[in-house]
Amino acid sequence: MVPEVRTTLLEYTIRGHSLRHDPAKRYGQEIIALLNRVWPVIKSNSIPNDGINRVVYDADGTIFAGIMLDPSAEANPAAAALEHKTIRLTRYAYWKHTGPYHLIPITGAAMTKALEAQGLKTGWPMLEVYGHWTNDESKLETETFVAVH
Repeated sequence: MVPEVRTTLLEYTIRGHSLRHDPAKRYGQEIIALLNRVWPVIKSNSIPNDGINRVVYDADGTIFAGIMLDPSAEANPAAAALEHKTIRLTRYAYWKHTGPYHLIPITGAAMTKALEAQGLKTGWPMLEVYGHWTNDESKLETETFVAVH
């Protein structure tokens, strides 16, 4: 697998929750905690959404986890109570990890090394887009988008 450098605009506005990463905790643990705050609000208020979890990592150690809402949901007071984050990338690397989530960091390290071999440096933000869940971990898909310089 080779990371692909793209220059087409990537822009998402995500609704969810954020926290500052605690180095004593695993990222996955924090992401699940954030999403467990988002989904009850979405489900109990029947807020239309795309059903895809997105996680944004920023240079200051902030993690933001959420989903994209249907434009019709913006008027919903429960949706408005969620934090929002807009991601805008104009030059970024892209790759897709297929397999168990716990192997994502290994794929990320390999992709970063491949980019560095091309003279590119990764930056912030980094966005992970999680495909729909399946019990077969070998089929889990996670797309990664990371700013490059």
